Amino acid sequence: MPETIVLCKEGTINSYLSALVVATNMKKLGEDIAVIFMQEGLAALVDKKYRYEPGLEGYEEDVKTNAAEMGVPSDPFELIKMANSAGVPLYACYAWMKLLGGKPPRFDIPEGLQKLDLPDLLKELGTAKKVITL
Repeated sequence: MPETIVLCKEGTINSYLSALVVATNMKKLGEDIAVIFMQEGLAALVDKKYRYEPGLEGYEEDVKTNAAEMGVPSDPFELIKMANSAGVPLYACYAWMKLLGGKPPRFDIPEGLQKLDLPDLLKELGTAKKVITL
């Protein structure tokens, strides 16, 4: 598994931008990296309901415009596609999927993510050289 793990645990567009743009660019530089979605970061993908951090809410249009000018999507699922295309492994913490409801459709793993069971998550966190939360 990867040397570097990025935990995305907030359901904010700014968190998805940070986590997925950083992971994509680090992967392009040769870093062995993966992103794991958990807590609110996973719930927002399941529900397809995103927000900005309160201090960034007034910047929503600027972020969308400037991200597009930089060649970066601001839609979370487009960011997931971008990271997948770069070869970044993306995981949904399956324990959090169960905590969020446990029944379809809420139990479906969001498109572009792979299931990561709790024992595997613990193993990966224990062997990773770096764990980053963005």
